[in-house]
Amino acid sequence: MLRSLSRSFHLKAFVSFLLGLTLITGALGVPALAFAKEKTEAASASSQVAATTEAVTESDVSDGTSIFSRAMRGGPVVFLVLLTLVGMSVVTWGALVSKWWHFQRVSKASDAFVKSFWDSRSLNDLNSRLQEYPYSPAREIFRSGYAELVRGSQLREHSPSGELAVGAAIENLNRALNKAKMFERRRMERFQSLLATSASASPFIGLFGTVWGIMGAFEGIAQTGSASLAAVAPGISEALIATAFGLAAAIPAVIGFNFFNSLIRAQLVNLDGFCADFLNIVERYLVTDKKPGQAHHV
Repeated sequence: MLRSLSRSFHLKAFVSFLLGLTLITGALGVPALAFAKEKTEAASASSQVAATTEAVTESDVSDGTSIFSRAMRGGPVVFLVLLTLVGMSVVTWGALVSKWWHFQRVSKASDAFVKSFWDSRSLNDLNSRLQEYPYSPAREIFRSGYAELVRGSQLREHSPSGELAVGAAIENLNRALNKAKMFERRRMERFQSLLATSASASPFIGLFGTVWGIMGAFEGIAQTGSASLAAVAPGISEALIATAFGLAAAIPAVIGFNFFNSLIRAQLVNLDGFCADFLNIVERYLVTDKKPGQAHHV
């Protein structure tokens, strides 16, 4: 009987051992299977992302890598913004080249005329040779001043008070010189408003195109349901082209606007000096009995 009890005890112990071993193996096997399943899913997801990236890269290569082709994929609004910025950039560079050539020519012509002004024997002699000199602000100011000087001399001849006539002639001459200088300043400032408009508006036009393109990219994400980097990056990259073109159009306009403003200020300072010299010479000889055309430089 004791032997039978011992056998039954050993049998129960062996069964309990097998049952415990089965439970432990099952408990360890469930996380292992879950980890293996997660690893398999991650590998498949990475392979899908790689395939998507390769597909996007292949589509970029097949569609062309030029900026205009990429902007076309951003939508018609982005492409229209890009064309607008290209047009503004072309106009800006045209204005910059035109003003540079104008200032180079005008600066040399003004220096040559001022030199002839001091080398001439009289104002009348310089006025008779005025057509020999090319256009320059100094030449036009001299033309206006000399015409007013002739009218002032006629006023002095018919005025009973010579001192009063001289004072009126000098005031009229000063106003005529200032008027001619303002006209020449307006001519030198031509295209400055265009440069200022391009410098201030181009970045905002480019930003509008970028915002519009990013909105389109987000709409595409909502439709496809994919928010991966491979799906988002192409749309955002194509939208940012508009901002790049806006800055490319604005930066030369800002630099050119400031550069030509400095040149205009320098020319105006030279014209102020020329007007002062011309007025001093006329005033010096108006108080004498000489005619204005016979005034000699000293």
